[in-house]
Amino acid sequence: MKKINLILLVIALLIALSACTPTKPVNNSNPHSKNKFLGKVIKINDKSILISNAGNEVNSSDLYILSTDYDYDKEKIKPGAIIEIEYDGTILESYPAQFGNVKNIKFIEMKDDMVGFYEKVFDKLWETDKGLNSDIEILAFDLSKTTNLSDSEKSALIYVLGNKYRLETVSGTFEQLRNDGYIDKELLVFKNGILFSFEVTKQSENSFMFNAEKWRSGDGAYFLKDCTAKKTNDVWDYEIGSEAIS
Repeated sequence: MKKINLILLVIALLIALSACTPTKPVNNSNPHSKNKFLGKVIKINDKSILISNAGNEVNSSDLYILSTDYDYDKEKIKPGAIIEIEYDGTILESYPAQFGNVKNIKFIEMKDDMVGFYEKVFDKLWETDKGLNSDIEILAFDLSKTTNLSDSEKSALIYVLGNKYRLETVSGTFEQLRNDGYIDKELLVFKNGILFSFEVTKQSENSFMFNAEKWRSGDGAYFLKDCTAKKTNDVWDYEIGSEAIS
């Protein structure tokens, strides 16, 4: 009887000791987990690829830079391409932002290069009546009615053109820019900049109509009206309906 009681006592002590021993935390993280980002190729140069956010991720930036040193399919990955970037989860806080330790770049599908299209329209505005361009420091953009660009593509267009002409950039409507002090409220003149506006007026699958404007003052502006954009062999181009200079 005493022997049985002793055995029960030992068992009870072992149970009590095991309950007091701290348990080792379980690591649920997977060291081989993959971080993937869906982006749209905007621009490719010798050293880098500019990418806009094409997914629903919440990130600190709409725009990203990817080095061309990484291995990628140069035949398929061109402006307009949707790509998937696999990386280690680190985002470098620059502008545009950068991915840490890219592991793979995968082509998903080809979409329209609308940023490239609007860059062509901008160049037409810029090259016409070049006297308006003198002594400017700021390129301002009203893209509020450019309905065939995503928000990240709008950011990309502004970034591309600011870099191209090496000028400061801002965005906003005429009223916003006037209220912010860029446009003189009394004289209605943009003393050190130009406001560029694009407005889509009608849209279908492979064509749309738009207006475009280059404005510095009431008597210093250039307008493209009722222009027709069409996609032929996957390339967008346009015809001018009418144009005017004031």
